[in-house]
Amino acid sequence: MKIAFVNDTFFEGRGSDTVIYELARRMGKKHEVAVICGNSDFKEENFEIKKLGFDKLVTGNAKDFLGFMKLKKFRDACKNYDIINLHHATLTSSFLGRKNVVVTCNGFPKNSEKNVIRKIFRFLANGFNLFMTNFISKTVAISLYIKKGLIKKGVCTKKIVIIYDGVSSEFKPAGKDRGFMLFVGRHEPHKEVHEIIRLSKEINFPLKIAGTGPLTEKLKKYKRRINADKVEFLGKIDRKQLFKLYQECSFFVSASKWEGFGLIFIEAGACAKPSVAYNLCSMPEVIKHNNTGFLAKNYGEFKEYAKRLKEDLRLRKKLGKEAFKFSKNFSWNKTVDKYENLFQRIIEK
Repeated sequence: MKIAFVNDTFFEGRGSDTVIYELARRMGKKHEVAVICGNSDFKEENFEIKKLGFDKLVTGNAKDFLGFMKLKKFRDACKNYDIINLHHATLTSSFLGRKNVVVTCNGFPKNSEKNVIRKIFRFLANGFNLFMTNFISKTVAISLYIKKGLIKKGVCTKKIVIIYDGVSSEFKPAGKDRGFMLFVGRHEPHKEVHEIIRLSKEINFPLKIAGTGPLTEKLKKYKRRINADKVEFLGKIDRKQLFKLYQECSFFVSASKWEGFGLIFIEAGACAKPSVAYNLCSMPEVIKHNNTGFLAKNYGEFKEYAKRLKEDLRLRKKLGKEAFKFSKNFSWNKTVDKYENLFQRIIEK
């Protein structure tokens, strides 16, 4: 098969981009695979990267209107492929009329726009783009939570198939516990990183934060303002550093109020580390409360669960062992097999 994975971005550290990378490098061993994107910092690995030379399509400002002019470039770049797998719903309308198009819906986070006009525009645009998926071959939902959301937004149930993301075998236990909490992810509003900075201060336990984002400098100022001295910002890290951090942390924490799947929790589990998160969205699908970690209803509970893990090494090991077992339900090889079967069925129709 000739397969094109398509997204506006293709950068390390971004959830949907990581999914594309894991799919492309595995499918590229058997098929002719290209990643078509606006820009990228990944290296080619069993696949070709075609950069169209621009930034994100949707940023929340006036430049978004120019994004529609870029859609034709994506369509033109995707000629002569057997399967086109879109990872951004905004691209859907530009591929209407083309056969063998699959949209992977990695999520639809809360519209946090402050400007009323932009908020309304984004709401309408998101609704329109998701509804347009009714007119392409299939929509992949990466969790049951996403599937339910798509149905609420008017996507036909028969058009949706659930394929969970996987975890790489490179994530594995090392039997280490260096006495710190870990967070990995983008510094964006819905991640609520300030809550875990506050948590570190209040329970007096070190926190390492891997990743960057538009709120990084504000978060550093917040850390200084509340004197959260045990919080360390690591910035952008490579994969070897990432594996080591997961393996050496005591447990994983995320105060995110929205996740389409929550791969970070499965990665932590694969390294035999429990997680603390909120009981929202897809989190109950990747964390089993009181078994592989804890799901909190509010910040008070979140803090109490973190304190329990801080103070009880045996509990950390017990939950970590179960988290490792549970992570075996998710592998990229299984995910790739399901995508390949879906692509083949669509081609044969």
